[in-house]
Amino acid sequence: MGAMKKEKILLLNPPGDKLYIRDYYCSFSSKADYYWPPQDLIVFSGILNQEFEVQVMDAIVNRLPEEECLDIMVNSDFKAVIFTTGTSTMSSDLALMDKVKRKRKTKIVASAGIMKFIGLEVLKKYDFIDAVSTDFTEQDIVSYLKGEDNSPLKGLVYRKNGHFIESQEKFSTRFEVPVPRHELFDFPKYRIPIAKRFPFTVVVTSLGCPYHCGFCTAGAYGYRIREVDNVIEELKYLSKLGVKEILFQDPTFTINTKRVVELCQKIIQNNLQFTWSCNADIKSLNTEKIKFMKQAGCHTVSIGIESGDDYILKKYSKMISVEQIKEAVDLLNKYKIKILGYFIIGLPGEDKESILRTIDLAKQLDIDIASFAIATPDLGTSLRKEALEKKWVSSGIENFDSTDFPIIETEKLSKEDVWRLRRKAVKEFYLRPSYLIKRLLKIRSFRDIKIAVSNAISLFSKS
Repeated sequence: MGAMKKEKILLLNPPGDKLYIRDYYCSFSSKADYYWPPQDLIVFSGILNQEFEVQVMDAIVNRLPEEECLDIMVNSDFKAVIFTTGTSTMSSDLALMDKVKRKRKTKIVASAGIMKFIGLEVLKKYDFIDAVSTDFTEQDIVSYLKGEDNSPLKGLVYRKNGHFIESQEKFSTRFEVPVPRHELFDFPKYRIPIAKRFPFTVVVTSLGCPYHCGFCTAGAYGYRIREVDNVIEELKYLSKLGVKEILFQDPTFTINTKRVVELCQKIIQNNLQFTWSCNADIKSLNTEKIKFMKQAGCHTVSIGIESGDDYILKKYSKMISVEQIKEAVDLLNKYKIKILGYFIIGLPGEDKESILRTIDLAKQLDIDIASFAIATPDLGTSLRKEALEKKWVSSGIENFDSTDFPIIETEKLSKEDVWRLRRKAVKEFYLRPSYLIKRLLKIRSFRDIKIAVSNAISLFSKS
């Protein structure tokens, strides 16, 4: 007698009219020619694989139209559809799932970091949503999908007998997850301009952030670290799949020196010859850590610089100074690690002069890529609280995208002012003769030229 056939679960990255990145902590449309897979769906693929037949549909990277996605979901016998979402696409994602539910009574589960703040509200407002995931690393979702009655369940808010059951778990500082099924994703199609090799994918080694910058949601989740050996197990699996490049998609990969050094040592000991990049916290960078990162294959670090004005950095609890930013950049350059700098334009309290200081700092620093985002009042941030108090935004779940036209108009800057200054930042940073010469000297292949041209077209078409 054969083994019982497993029930099917669909992990869905919904379709969209732009190249949307539904990152767990925020969502936005790609500013250039880059795209990576949703980390929540990747982790779910490992958690669910042991009990279910997992299928993945990334409608963004495969450019699938809504009607085709709807047809697949309605005409397949999925026990549940778990879809990732975010503030930039919430309304269209929910509209699609409503259509699914009207045609097929499958369970529908929404996943997004913002569900930690609005999960119960979403369930009450949208009766076609059966549950929301508030933590994609918790494994109780298996019990929920199997219909096991042992509520409350960790990492989920859900309906039960006409009532809403909220997650009551005790916060843990460490976690492990089953090895994700990366081969279910179209990782040969994912791309980032900072990658040295392909194919590439993302790996999560920690959740949240121990800091509480006023414009960032990551600090609202608490900080949890994944066991190093559990990460190594996943990296070994990716090596067997032929993956060459990793983006460690933690908000703050470099927080703990001991842990980073241990991970890097085990990467080296296991001869895991990936090239990789990560997000770094400027305050945590030091020589010991950077040495090991370089030896283990790190070639690029993304750092949150945000502003060239010390007053703005202090106001939003960034806990760094312009001087510390310069020191961190010098240290990374000393070890020949490339730098992607994140900047924010249009934070309340800024005026034209402070934004010009940010643009000047970006040009002064020896960094390889600069990303200029528009200040966005994400759920769970003190910036959102300020925006609500001053009635810059409504209290509803509206769509907003940090790469689109501003939604905040403050006392000192209009939306048009902020957008003009962001355009100025992009053009002045990327069109400098010194920068263009530097980039040309680093071109080594036709592929490098193709990526550079593609990124330039995408970047300037959105600026």
